[in-house]
Amino acid sequence: MKKKQSFLFISCDEAKLICDKAQYKEASFLEKVKLYFRYVWCRITRTYVCKNKKLTQAIERSQLNCLNTSEKQNLQQQFKQALKKQQ
Repeated sequence: MKKKQSFLFISCDEAKLICDKAQYKEASFLEKVKLYFRYVWCRITRTYVCKNKKLTQAIERSQLNCLNTSEKQNLQQQFKQALKKQQ
């Protein structure tokens, strides 16, 4: 039989999901409160949040150059042509 969870209690997996959502500013206020309560008493969640923050900061500092839309479409067409040649 499954135990009934309290209103503010969340699992580590849920905390990780909310942490990721909060990173992209997609988490609601209630989710952030739940994450905070989990963060206060769970060492695993604290570790995950710290690593997630460091990763986000590293990516922001790296100034990655991504392909624009036309370059992506061109690459996709080349891939499809190469795939047709193999078949």
